[in-house]
Amino acid sequence: MTRFLKNRIFYLLLIFAVIAAVACYALQQDNLFGRTVSYLQNSRQHGEHLRELILSKGAFAPLIFIAIQALQVLIAPIPGEASGILGGYLFGVLPALAYSSIGLTIGSMLAFMIGRLLSDLVRRRLEHAALYKRFNHLVSKGDFAIPFILFLLPGFPKDSLAYLLGMSHMPMPVFFFITAVGRIPGTLLLSFQGAEIYQGNYLKFVILLGISALIAIPYAFYHKRLLAWLSHYSRRTFPENGSNIPGQPEKDD
Repeated sequence: MTRFLKNRIFYLLLIFAVIAAVACYALQQDNLFGRTVSYLQNSRQHGEHLRELILSKGAFAPLIFIAIQALQVLIAPIPGEASGILGGYLFGVLPALAYSSIGLTIGSMLAFMIGRLLSDLVRRRLEHAALYKRFNHLVSKGDFAIPFILFLLPGFPKDSLAYLLGMSHMPMPVFFFITAVGRIPGTLLLSFQGAEIYQGNYLKFVILLGISALIAIPYAFYHKRLLAWLSHYSRRTFPENGSNIPGQPEKDD
């Protein structure tokens, strides 16, 4: 691992540790984190109570929410869609977009770094998998459009993708751009939904929910075809004949 990567990991972990420490300090007396996980799973019923609990922390409230968003990338029990809606419910559209983007970016960068730290161990098991080879081949050739598109798709497991990209040859600055920008449309839509719930505009909320469903449903039904197309695109764009899969020795002429 290069010194540059070690420094970046150190500073990002330091930032996350500070945010987590501040959040834990604010949460410890009221067990707010445990309540948050519970309420997120039933956000419609307990939204107002949760809003009062978090906002009662004053200046710590945004840090608590940022920590929640970062943690939901790294661990499974916190549903990402619910926490995104919660942001709009708590803070309104634009502040929620900003806080969610910060938290999601921190969490995604940590997942990416974990993937990179474990890449040597995992790559040995995945190096013969066709999809992994094609995907890594795309990234190594500088084609970052497809990962960016995948981050734009609602319903796509972006958290898992962050770990996978960490195991690839993608440069960290490129991933930072992809995760910071690619998540914005979905995050903005969730923030709008949360804001409409708080304002009691349930019709608008249903419309926004319908728009999200219309975007996500095709992926749910055709995700296998999408992945097959990505593999086919990789094969056509970067054929193996005459070019090398990363990590393999170059062929002699």
